Amino acid sequence: MQPAAPEISILMAVHGLRREISAAVASVFAHAEAALVEVIIASDDGTDYQDCLPADPRLVFTAIGPVASGAPAARNRALALARGSFVTMLDADDAYEGATQGLAQALSLARAQGAAVIPSIIRTPDGAELRRVPPAGTSSLGWPEWREVFASLHVVQPRAKALPFRPFRLIDDVIWDLHGLAEAGGRAPVCSALAYRYQLRPGQLTETRAASFDADYAEALALLRENTAQFGLATPDVARILWRWRAMNRWSERAAKGKARKLGHYHRHVADYLARRGAAA
Repeated sequence: MQPAAPEISILMAVHGLRREISAAVASVFAHAEAALVEVIIASDDGTDYQDCLPADPRLVFTAIGPVASGAPAARNRALALARGSFVTMLDADDAYEGATQGLAQALSLARAQGAAVIPSIIRTPDGAELRRVPPAGTSSLGWPEWREVFASLHVVQPRAKALPFRPFRLIDDVIWDLHGLAEAGGRAPVCSALAYRYQLRPGQLTETRAASFDADYAEALALLRENTAQFGLATPDVARILWRWRAMNRWSERAAKGKARKLGHYHRHVADYLARRGAAA
């Protein structure tokens, strides 16, 4: 029997994560009740991950070949195979958490309003919640609120409007999701039944290459100045977000100089800043 066409495609780039990927995939299926999903595994290390994952028709594997081509290229290989009406991404060392029908709720919101935002929870290795963005109870997110989250948020967006990922080292997902929000008119509902668990662990690119963020933000802002077509009328809003996030990244880097850097330094710095600002309000 031919499996039903998926409603949503989850793009998952993977490099050297044979132990972590099984939990990521399991989390998708655990939150896919009442939703037709496919998970597209894009290997970037020449490894066939089929041997460490269950035999499941909802799993799709890109052709093995490219090695160390980078996350944007791997995500684009997954995007090229996506058959769902909607698409989003999940890194192979992260996971979903929430209700078993979390993805079904995300789909319902996206169908009704053009896109939906999956909130993020940054967790330490022992599972403690370091940050939740946006704060619990936030029903929708637009450009003004996005400037204040200082963290990747993942948009469920129509496959037909999804652009290829741009070749940034660390913010390709940010640019991709901002485009999804722009296509939805600059505001989208926030899922209450699903969250993206960003799992801090030693050795992550975001921990070991923190200085690369500044270069990515500088390049993205330069591209916005040169070509406003990609974001159209939303270009000023996107520029404000990138400028503000770049400033926060620079501030956190200055704060770390001469000190022992804790895992998740950036998110700890942001959490302290937001707490101080909230106390002063």
